[in-house]
Amino acid sequence: MAVNGDPQDGLDAADRARSGYNRDWHPILALDEQRPGEWWLTTQYGRPYAIVRLLRVGGEQGYRSVTWAERSEDRQLIGYFRTLKAAAYWAHRHWLRTLARPGGVNGT
Repeated sequence: MAVNGDPQDGLDAADRARSGYNRDWHPILALDEQRPGEWWLTTQYGRPYAIVRLLRVGGEQGYRSVTWAERSEDRQLIGYFRTLKAAAYWAHRHWLRTLARPGGVNGT
């Protein structure tokens, strides 16, 4: 593919990229309620990667996010949150970080 230096090429490419982007999507849409008060975040292939649970402690309500694992003791705490939206967001961010190699661009 040749590069011709025409600025319109860059504008057209940006338009094509934006046309497939849904800014209304949020990780909360990846939640699959397993039972009341427990949601699993799943990949597009149906594989779970995090669990969010509703907690009530001392009259307060919140949510706890953990990584998904078959056994409860193998799960890692992601955090505690006041809203379901925040719990889903940070669980999703945690999962995204597991998909990339740590370090800089060149691995340093």
